Amino acid sequence: MPSANRELVSRRGLITGLVAAPALTLAAAPGEAQAAGIDQTIAATQAALKDAKDTKLVILGTGAGPVPGSARHMTAHILLSKGSAYVLDCGLGVTRQFARTGIPWRALKAIFITHHHPDHNIEYGPLLVMGWIGGMTQSVRAYGPPPLAQMTADYFRSAKTTIDFWAEDFHVPPLAPIETHELPQAGPVMQDENVKVTAVLVQHPPVTPAYGYRFDFEDRSIAFSGDTVGLEAVAAMAKGADILVHEAIDMPAIEAYMRAQIARGSPLNLDAAMAHMRADHTPAEEVGRIAQEAGVKKLVLSHLSPGEGVSDERWRDAAAKSFKGEIVVARDLLVA
Repeated sequence: MPSANRELVSRRGLITGLVAAPALTLAAAPGEAQAAGIDQTIAATQAALKDAKDTKLVILGTGAGPVPGSARHMTAHILLSKGSAYVLDCGLGVTRQFARTGIPWRALKAIFITHHHPDHNIEYGPLLVMGWIGGMTQSVRAYGPPPLAQMTADYFRSAKTTIDFWAEDFHVPPLAPIETHELPQAGPVMQDENVKVTAVLVQHPPVTPAYGYRFDFEDRSIAFSGDTVGLEAVAAMAKGADILVHEAIDMPAIEAYMRAQIARGSPLNLDAAMAHMRADHTPAEEVGRIAQEAGVKKLVLSHLSPGEGVSDERWRDAAAKSFKGEIVVARDLLVA
């Protein structure tokens, strides 16, 4: 075989191996791959999803805010039903976490964005490029607030050289810009053979519009608050759902975290930062009240702020002051 062809086959095999066998890749990598328990977590997630007959929720990232290096990945979720995968939010790490689940890239059917903060959309474009190399079909669609269409077009322009090089190198059709659907207002989003999706307007200033979503599958209904203060609109959207995934903040703990950051030289203004937190996020106690009002079966606390330093018991006890159903404090790669 000519050397150029051998090199092409070798590189193609490397890419295929990386996307098809995430656990093997992780075992060879330093850093997080060697962190205590991660291999077991990945194995448990993949086992829970293997040959799944019912709809599964996989929480890929449970952290709040653009905090690189946190033990929690940024916000991202998969809803898996009848072999189709729907991604909600694309915080940093979504591509790696998707690969860890063992769900094939060809299963990815749609992407939904709640709002345009980086911990929810920063890896939207890279997810598409890496998914394409992994076998994602080009019929994937994206839904989210304006200017999603412009952002998608801008990303594809910025990545065109990379995409074209890979298409030429591996002799595959180039990734084409995907179909996008902007949601200028709340209401019905989409419906296919698996799911009906609706959106509700939430309060997360100055970002507008920002949405929560409800996914109604044949066997389960799963609602997401998005980033918001406590709202009756979220309780109404989640009415009777099997699962409500709601953001949660611990105000005393986040204030202590902010003070520590400022002491280390952060330019944050404490008063301004805490005013933002109170205007944009929901204390866990209030989350419990909303879940109780909605009558959901299970409450999942996620997008936790701060992501470290607060025990699961403290999160759970705060929500349990009002909510009498099952409460789960989310962890990365949790399957529910």
